[in-house]
Amino acid sequence: MDITRRCDYALRILEAAYLRGDQYVSVSDISEQEDIPYAFARSIQHDLVKGGLIKTVRGARGGLALDCDPAQITLLEVLEAVQGPVSVSLCAVDSEYCKRRGGCSYNKLWMGADSLLNAYFDSITLKDLMEQGARHPAIKQAIAAAPPRARMACPVDACGGCGAAGKAGAKVAAKGKPAAGASAATASADAE
Repeated sequence: MDITRRCDYALRILEAAYLRGDQYVSVSDISEQEDIPYAFARSIQHDLVKGGLIKTVRGARGGLALDCDPAQITLLEVLEAVQGPVSVSLCAVDSEYCKRRGGCSYNKLWMGADSLLNAYFDSITLKDLMEQGARHPAIKQAIAAAPPRARMACPVDACGGCGAAGKAGAKVAAKGKPAAGASAATASADAE
């Protein structure tokens, strides 16, 4: 399963909306600040509106703002709104994909992996991600439980693993809130 660039950008857009609170922020401002191609940001904006995650207002003072309670929306819901079901293999979610599905032990293997991934992403809310980042207990536990060869080095480990060296931490700290953990923007972004 790949977390696509579209998902990474969607999380950056949600982060920008989260940091603005009740104020609207323009897609062009987010696009410029987060280095997201404008047309791509607009396309993602439509997915986020359709998923009930943001609202938009047109006009000079318009833009987008959160339309959900970030403490109630999980990362799984965000990923599904942007890219559909989270799965490591199509055969685990599409019964028509493979004719061997019923008696195939690999299908059950992929279904088990899907269950673990979905539970993990469902255990982290948007608010958790924006405020705690890599300090979230589920993230720390998942990283600690990974075998050494599967662990990836954090480019900002010098910060103690909190990810606050990212720009989200600086933005939140500048607003007088507790420093945020790793921003959603630090998620790995594979080509779409």
